Amino acid sequence: MERQMVITIGRSFGSNGREIGERLSETLGIGFYDRNLIDMAAKKIGMDRSVVGSADEKLIGRFLELSPGIDLIQENKNEKIYRAQAEVIRSIVKRGESCVIVGRGADYVLRNRHEVLKVFIYAPFDYRTRTVMERYGFKKEEAEKVIRHMDKTRRNYYEYFTDRNWDQKEGKDLLIDSSEFGIQGTVELIRLAARQKLERDWDV
Repeated sequence: MERQMVITIGRSFGSNGREIGERLSETLGIGFYDRNLIDMAAKKIGMDRSVVGSADEKLIGRFLELSPGIDLIQENKNEKIYRAQAEVIRSIVKRGESCVIVGRGADYVLRNRHEVLKVFIYAPFDYRTRTVMERYGFKKEEAEKVIRHMDKTRRNYYEYFTDRNWDQKEGKDLLIDSSEFGIQGTVELIRLAARQKLERDWDV
């Protein structure tokens, strides 16, 4: 029986990380989890999907000037949503499903599962700017602003719920500059790395 294969992908905005993850799952014939985790988490905690979606890889109300009582409610909501997504991620892995999981701090959630391949995809700012301009039809200034905002949002979310830096090597097995290898080349690199890790005897 073939071993379970789980790959987590963190990504800087505009590095094509989501598309790479999706293609990787198709290439390997395994599950793909990204925004569908929002629906699964919402169902788990009985919260409206729109509320959970608004907190997707971001901190709702975290940086607003609110009264202590309201701020506490927002903090609890952030924690509740994060825990729900983390529990969903763990349940997927626990049931033995092979899959690719994009974002949601999955590398940290599964940090004690050494057989999980933890990847971070990045690219130079100029490359990401061009990618975002082409994908969304933004002007250069708009694309740069969106990239900075999304990177900051993801960094704040990740570092708030973990004790690690979002885009640094700690806790990651593989960091790849997607501009150097292209989408398909990056998919192939991750596929090869996953196979190598799968073949290790973790019981030794």
